Amino acid sequence: MNKVDLQRRSVLRRLGGVAALSALAGSGVWVGGFRSSALAAPASTATAGSFDVGLRLRAHPDEVSILPGAPSDVWRYTAERIVGPEDTLTPVGESYAGPLIRLRRGQRVHVRIDNELPEDTTVHWHGLHVPSDVDGQPRLPIAPATSTTVAFDVVDRAGLYWYHPHPHGPDGGRVGFQSYAGLAGPLIINDAAERALGLPDGERELVLILQDRTFSNGNELQYIGGGGMGAMMTRMRGFRGEQVLVNGHPDARREVSTQPYRLRLLNGSNSRIYKLAWSDGRMVTVIGTDGGLLAKPEQRRSVTLAPAQRIDLWVDFGDTEPGESVQLVSEEYQLGMMGGGDMMDRGMMGQGMMGDRMDGMMDRGMMRDMMGSERLPLVTFAVVARANDAGTLPERLAQDLPASPVQADTPVRRFELSMRMMQGFTINGRQMEGATVADDEMVRLGETEIWEFVNNTMMPHPMHVHGLQFQIHERVGGRTDLHDGIIDAGLHDTVLVFPEERVRIALTFKDFEGFYMYHCHNMEHEDAGMMRYYKVVA
Repeated sequence: MNKVDLQRRSVLRRLGGVAALSALAGSGVWVGGFRSSALAAPASTATAGSFDVGLRLRAHPDEVSILPGAPSDVWRYTAERIVGPEDTLTPVGESYAGPLIRLRRGQRVHVRIDNELPEDTTVHWHGLHVPSDVDGQPRLPIAPATSTTVAFDVVDRAGLYWYHPHPHGPDGGRVGFQSYAGLAGPLIINDAAERALGLPDGERELVLILQDRTFSNGNELQYIGGGGMGAMMTRMRGFRGEQVLVNGHPDARREVSTQPYRLRLLNGSNSRIYKLAWSDGRMVTVIGTDGGLLAKPEQRRSVTLAPAQRIDLWVDFGDTEPGESVQLVSEEYQLGMMGGGDMMDRGMMGQGMMGDRMDGMMDRGMMRDMMGSERLPLVTFAVVARANDAGTLPERLAQDLPASPVQADTPVRRFELSMRMMQGFTINGRQMEGATVADDEMVRLGETEIWEFVNNTMMPHPMHVHGLQFQIHERVGGRTDLHDGIIDAGLHDTVLVFPEERVRIALTFKDFEGFYMYHCHNMEHEDAGMMRYYKVVA
């Protein structure tokens, strides 16, 4: 694949006034991706007395050590706590990952966002139920060397959410590029009901951000090159790096003791899907999804985690002796339709001469590489000590999950996921057109609908809906053997739709009018236009 250097050669030529931009950060000591208000004067006093939490979030270039040898140029988030509890900001290791923002349900939050990058950006609060103008959409870009402020109430359930850029200009999107450069961070909401369950916390609550990256010999991050068949195929599949990083580090290792742990995993990769499993064959115990805890634990041999999805796992190392280790891995998989009479045999790129030409250029081996993955080690858990406090997993978890809102007369809105030759993927034959919405993309405030995603393509699409959490109502068709690793219970903001599958989700549009987005969260797909706005009207 033809790649170009992400930072040192490609980006730094365009930075120009980075030193001047960085001067906007002001004075103060930044440690591990965050700064305590005790170390420097607040960037703004407007939040004092008005909000429970006040933050300053910077998006800026930086240089960090990822691999042995030369440091790598990245773009990253760092943050400063102006007001709020001391545990509001926590560094996620010492790499490029944005700091963990920890909020409490019911808090009022104010965030000043400084763009010290050489191009427009936004900050999307992924999974949060916030007003449209706070959502970090591409229609509200933050220009270089400027700042914006957002404020919102924390109304979502306790759970793991995240924040990342969401820019999209006239020439296409930059979500894939900016996220790949390093702009991503986790956000956790806590509440009293979850704390009462006594789930592992403190050092036994591990936040793990999964991302894949490719490096040059000089440790420069590499992304998609400008042209050629390899670059085109990468954009069609989505970028997949050669090495998996966890919290920005390769060869991740955690020292644990013989007691239960809570693993909170975020798939922050551009397009890679992970099939999570334990190296010793133990069951994967799931306690939460995108929108928080499940009603009760679910167990699988493996769990499928698509881009942007989060999963909470409970694991007890009590049966592992000190000195031994267990790996969390991503198992080998094939997620496409590769059997006889499938899309490959019908022409993966559609009908006509161009489709025949593309089919002729790609053999089945290349297609397997596009829609599958080899087995990958993710995190090694080394048991180093014995603990007396074993703890138990509650049989019942969340008590606040809503009942299904679907009634016999709930309207169904259909979205066909297709591919337009040489122009990328489409939703109902359309691609991104700014904040334009069609008549069938207008929804009523306070109403519940079923949205049906129909995947007519040869590859899976993780479909994300902004501004709310939804329930997964039904799956029909496709390869049903792939469903074993899917957790459809609970609340979600991203759902993986396999080839030749129909997935129905139930959504209720409440509280806020305005524009929101829905799109494939394969970042190269959304950047190429597989993204649209919908509008909530009274």
